[in-house]
Amino acid sequence: MTEILLVNRKFLDLNPLITGFEECKPSHAWAGVRNYTLIHYVVSGEGTFIKKGEQFKVTAGKAFIINPNEMVKYEASKDNPWVYRWIGFDGGLSGDFAKLPPVIEIPEEALGVFGYAEDDGIAPEYRIASDLFKLYAAIFEPKRSSRHYVRRIKDYINAMYMEEIRVEKIAEQMGLDRRYLSRLFKEKEGLGISEYIARQRVARAKEFLSDGHSVGETALLCGYSDSFTFSKMFKKQVGISPAEWKKVQK
Repeated sequence: MTEILLVNRKFLDLNPLITGFEECKPSHAWAGVRNYTLIHYVVSGEGTFIKKGEQFKVTAGKAFIINPNEMVKYEASKDNPWVYRWIGFDGGLSGDFAKLPPVIEIPEEALGVFGYAEDDGIAPEYRIASDLFKLYAAIFEPKRSSRHYVRRIKDYINAMYMEEIRVEKIAEQMGLDRRYLSRLFKEKEGLGISEYIARQRVARAKEFLSDGHSVGETALLCGYSDSFTFSKMFKKQVGISPAEWKKVQK
């Protein structure tokens, strides 16, 4: 058995604690309880995973999950004992793995988290945490649903409202047709992407105006190169000009 000793960095979401690998002897077994999430990925061979009295045969290419405070037993095959790698972790997102079946397949793009075989002298916790997020994404977000696309659009707009935003560019970055993306967004949010952008800019503009910024400064901070276009948009959304709105707030 080979283990890499990790420093507990106390990362909030996915925090690696242990990792290693073992080429098990025939019928090698372990039973007990862990206080963190532990996933074994079977590289070759096979064995049996026992949980709550139920037995699961685990073969190469599959993984079995041990949840915190859960009594389990696992045993290598007598004739074809497994070789497995493992990753143990905790953190706010680790509980989601308890929602999965006891035995799962690991997507190929997420196998990197099981690839740490030796300590190279460089703190590996950051790299392993990064690979844990890849594993999480591959398992829990394997398909890009309409909700996924809408969320990405909103998050992008919320982060980039101060820049020029074109719906065509968003669609291009997502690899989707502009009309399809616009229709999808409107179905989920009840308004178009351009209107959502305007609303987000107005919301931020109100904050800037309240903080004492002039109309001209606020226009630039909200992604408008001139005050006239900004004021026109603001009045369309709010009903009064930004200068009038600012006076009302005093």
